[in-house]
Amino acid sequence: MHTQIEHLEALSSHLLDGFLALRERYALLEPMLFDQKVVATRGSGKQARGFMSLRQSLFLICVQDIAKIIADTDKRAPSIRNITSVLENAPLNTLRERYAVWNLPLPQQETDPEIILALRRIELCEETERRTQFDELLKELKTLRNILDTAPVITVFRTIRDKLTAHTEVRFIADKYQTIDITMLGIKWGDMKTVIADIQRAVELIGLLVRNACFAWNLLDEQLDNSATAFWSSGTHTTNPTLHPHVKNSG
Repeated sequence: MHTQIEHLEALSSHLLDGFLALRERYALLEPMLFDQKVVATRGSGKQARGFMSLRQSLFLICVQDIAKIIADTDKRAPSIRNITSVLENAPLNTLRERYAVWNLPLPQQETDPEIILALRRIELCEETERRTQFDELLKELKTLRNILDTAPVITVFRTIRDKLTAHTEVRFIADKYQTIDITMLGIKWGDMKTVIADIQRAVELIGLLVRNACFAWNLLDEQLDNSATAFWSSGTHTTNPTLHPHVKNSG
């Protein structure tokens, strides 16, 4: 039978996977929202309708991902709400000790008993500091969870997920039936970026507390930026490199 810690580790791992998928989708969406060159070159003329459709679809998928990552309540769902709830009843002493005690080997060439004793004292001091740090990180996670649970923009995202993407709700407004109009919900393009930053911090905290693991976010940022730049800059050249420069395409 799986232990609570094994369950937490599995949820934490899948939460990270889900968040990385969100980050990858948002990396493609962000230039469509804020890069004026991309909007000008891809969002005008004959491409405009396709551009708007793709932007709307990516935005709604990201909204659905955010709502799922933050607030899914199914016990099997790797959501921030679920993981923090499980943490409240988990063996925190075990997690704290795993975070604090690293059991680093002493230098093999060191034989002086006084130096060995001094190194052990330093290690014990650092373990005490890491125990304190664990409690501080756990407190930060709980605070962040409350912020994410109660933020007005998250309520809007959940409304979009529940009433428009996962299910379509039709309301009787002004003598006729209408679907929900996103533009009337009071959100801005930049709200999503702010929420994703908060989610990333929560995912980072959960990784530290549950698996004592860090993630190379700077490397991820660089990879996603390069990927999005390559995607949106591709296809901008009209010259076909497979053709001789003096040969015209018969098509």
